[in-house]
Amino acid sequence: MDLPPPQVIRAVVQRYARLLERYSGDIGDRPFVLPTGEYFPDRYKGDETSVEVLTTRMQSHAGMADIPITCRVVSPDGETQNLGNCSSGACSVPQTGTGLARLVDEGESWTLQIPAPELKHPVALTTNLARSLAFIFLVETQKDGETFEPPVEVTADFIAVALGFGALMLQGSYIYTKSCGGPQIARVTSMGVSELAIAVALFAELGGHKASGVAGALGITQREAFKEALRLVRGNKDLLQRLSRDPSRVAREDLHLLSPNAVLSGVLRKFRRASERPSSPFDFDEELNLEDVESLLMEMPPSSRAGRKKSVALDPQKEEIKSLVADVLSESRL
Repeated sequence: MDLPPPQVIRAVVQRYARLLERYSGDIGDRPFVLPTGEYFPDRYKGDETSVEVLTTRMQSHAGMADIPITCRVVSPDGETQNLGNCSSGACSVPQTGTGLARLVDEGESWTLQIPAPELKHPVALTTNLARSLAFIFLVETQKDGETFEPPVEVTADFIAVALGFGALMLQGSYIYTKSCGGPQIARVTSMGVSELAIAVALFAELGGHKASGVAGALGITQREAFKEALRLVRGNKDLLQRLSRDPSRVAREDLHLLSPNAVLSGVLRKFRRASERPSSPFDFDEELNLEDVESLLMEMPPSSRAGRKKSVALDPQKEEIKSLVADVLSESRL
């Protein structure tokens, strides 16, 4: 899957930088939560008890276990079933045409209303739970007079990634379904899969999380998007260093990023003549205006040594090239 246009990539990186500047202290060090038994060891049966356990675990992963939250499953005919204190977050994406208020601020607590049909779709459910927790996090950490960066739905996507739910968000950003009218693609995130993958790759690399197990937990499309984003991020290590040191500066400065294809070229270029032309940064599409960027980024839908028999004189330069190329190829197999 292709990466987004350069302007969109820059917009994602700089918005993530603004998030780090404002919320990193509140978020802390979060795990990279995967849809696997390691993070969700309980069997999901699609019933109310399963939802209670699932949402409780997600709230714990996000470091928000101290926030009082009540769940309420709402059936299609409007009837509700109270689940008690399940510490959930299934509030974030309104269902088109239902008029359902998925998140209710009760003052000292929160009520999350979950459409009953969603219990049968674990991907949509977990993605909505992640975004719901992001909304709650935003409100709970809001300073007096502070406003959220619009669109708030996009901000929630970024926060959900920063809380450790990037893999769950990627799954919900590209949902392949079959219907009587043929295959359809849906999503329950505001950001598209390619844009979201960049934010997830930034989270993974900045947090020092191993990316080797992420690919296996994702669908084909999401996996390819994440691989491309990871190549981009790893090929711009100076950006990662600057994001760690001073995210506010990254948010303000004019970014020049190397494309993924420039990574291998950059490795080999270290051993070429200094007069050779360096790899180029992303070409800037002069035809893509701000309105196009906003449309692409914010469209809203409803990572033992063998002994030798004899001493062999090795060429240090060749050995370093082989090692660097091997590292790049290893990354590309994620």
